[in-house]
Amino acid sequence: MAVGFSSYEIARSGLKVSERGLFVTGHNLSNVNTPGFTRQQAIIETNPYITEYGKNGKLFQYGLGADIQETRQIRHTFLDIVYRQENTIQGYWDTRSKAFQDVEAILNDPMGDGLQGVMNKFWDSWQELSKEPESLTARAMVRQRGQELVYYYNHIGNQLDKQQNDLNSEIQVRVNEVNNITSQIAKLNTQIAAQEINGDKANDYRDQRNLLLDRLSILCDAEVNEMQDGQMDVTLGGYYLVTRGQSKNLYVQANAEDGEFFYPKLEGTNIKVNVKSGILKGLMEARGEVPGIKGSTENGTPNYKVDLTFAIDVSDGNNFNNLKAALTSYVNELKQSGLDYNIRFITMGTTSDVYGKVYDKSNIDSMLTDLTAANLLEADTTVDDGSFKGLLDKLAALDNAPTGFREDAKKYTYVFTNKSINGNSGAADAFIGDAANYVNSLNAMNMKVNVVTDPAYYTNGEPDAASNPEAGWSIITSGTGGSLVDINSDLTGYEGMLKGWNDNLVQTVKDALGNIPPSLNIVSDVKIKLNAMLNRMVNEINALQISGMTLDGKPGVAFFETIDSNYPMEMGNLKLSSALLSDSGLNNITASKTTAKGDNTVARQIANLRDVDILVNSTGKVSIDEYYRNLILEIGNGGMEADRIATSQATVVNAVDAQRNAISGVSMDEEMSNMMKYKFAYDASSRVLNVMDSMMETIITSMGKVGR
Repeated sequence: MAVGFSSYEIARSGLKVSERGLFVTGHNLSNVNTPGFTRQQAIIETNPYITEYGKNGKLFQYGLGADIQETRQIRHTFLDIVYRQENTIQGYWDTRSKAFQDVEAILNDPMGDGLQGVMNKFWDSWQELSKEPESLTARAMVRQRGQELVYYYNHIGNQLDKQQNDLNSEIQVRVNEVNNITSQIAKLNTQIAAQEINGDKANDYRDQRNLLLDRLSILCDAEVNEMQDGQMDVTLGGYYLVTRGQSKNLYVQANAEDGEFFYPKLEGTNIKVNVKSGILKGLMEARGEVPGIKGSTENGTPNYKVDLTFAIDVSDGNNFNNLKAALTSYVNELKQSGLDYNIRFITMGTTSDVYGKVYDKSNIDSMLTDLTAANLLEADTTVDDGSFKGLLDKLAALDNAPTGFREDAKKYTYVFTNKSINGNSGAADAFIGDAANYVNSLNAMNMKVNVVTDPAYYTNGEPDAASNPEAGWSIITSGTGGSLVDINSDLTGYEGMLKGWNDNLVQTVKDALGNIPPSLNIVSDVKIKLNAMLNRMVNEINALQISGMTLDGKPGVAFFETIDSNYPMEMGNLKLSSALLSDSGLNNITASKTTAKGDNTVARQIANLRDVDILVNSTGKVSIDEYYRNLILEIGNGGMEADRIATSQATVVNAVDAQRNAISGVSMDEEMSNMMKYKFAYDASSRVLNVMDSMMETIITSMGKVGR
């Protein structure tokens, strides 16, 4: 009878398996439109056999029907990994494409009525003035076109600043979204572990978690690692955001180093998390991975900063009257250069001492008076010789001090000495130190050194190596890009020397403004190049205006001014000079070099300025118009490349997602087929149960009639 009653178990298990299969099928059908849902499948297995031995020793096995081994998800882990990797790239290029579109809309060139059109009208107004230099009507047109140019430049600057602020705010929103996702993943980790610890499957929780991971992948390049217990760890830039049931947030905040610009940092630390791709990386590059501090040269402000150091050897008994006299004209030229300068003096004697005062635009007029009062440039024969090593130590200390050399300034040192590089005047004196190390140290500081000394010491010093028998001052100047000058020059020679240095310095600074190295930053690079173009343009116009005569026969005045004198002329900090906006402002527009009637020299020079090569970019020396056209071309090419890659990447992502859905998605036809299969199996098991019940009833009823 045991075997007979086991048949009930077979039929019962069939009913149970079919019923469970119908439940799974119904669950799939009800979630056919649920985002992230992965179809499930009931895995059927046979129940254990019953083994018995007959009286004749034969082995009999009786099956006990079927059972559900598990309800599994139909997923392809490899396709999930590929999808998330490609999705991260998709988010990055979509963000860059959108940023380029916004920049193109702001500039509205080349087809729209953008900056190029405004500049053309401005140049044309000067061309008209050159035809009638005394015409007040033509002068009024020049002033009006100048105001339009100022307004448009400032408007573009404000729009680009707004775009950066919008991108910055979106970074904060995306970081909060990442935190929300990681906290949900941590909670789901706990729920999955609790449900699966007894061998069950938390398939729906896993679907929710996978959907969150898909969304996280488009935001950043997070890496996922699944543990044996079903929980997942999530890392970003090498730092854990999720560890089993615990999550750690990212945060952003304004600080002194980055200004108002946000960078993702790890909660509880000041560590910047290195995001390499995704929307977050795209947003940071679109805004510019630069400090968001007002006046930041990395974010567009023209860099006119130079730190100048005069190192005077007061131990050599020379008279520096020629230097003092030449400094007067040097200071006047420095004022007109437009440079943002700091000047320091270091005396070289027994030791090298830094004179305590730093001279800039605010106190430059007092420099010569201070130097004379302090006898700083007077010879002092009571001190012993100093060496170049001592000077180098002082320069290194200034380079590392918070109140020393400015980090983004160009640095020049002018050495005045009548001694050899080791601080002694004898030709056979021992060389102190290693000239190659001196040069390496100076180059590490980005310091250019010019030396004014006796020609006898240009190459006169003890050798620092057998292969280099001449190790005089020339090894320092050639190694740092400086020059050698004869200290015995007369006043005219000193004036020419300082003027040459100043001209070279100004040209070097100007050439470096717009020729920035290639980077992936978008808005910040556009601001740098536009400000370089603006700054060179308005400074050249101002120089020409100042060089001429007004209609009243007075010296010329600047055409443009800064709104805030603490910052250079740039977008958002530009206006027409007050002299042009006064009642006699039209008379103050300079069209002539002289007071001669019909002289149009200045007006013609300004009109032709559009075609003069005064800017430098990656192609070399170019004019203002060429520079702007190249900038528009770069933006257009960058936007086209970003759009092309984003479109191509979308195709890849959609193809991988389609492959995933082909495996994991719910098929109505397949589920209906399964429903019919389980329905017939259920009916068959029911029929078996009915037959068994009928048989048992017959047996019991018949056995009851025996012996009557």
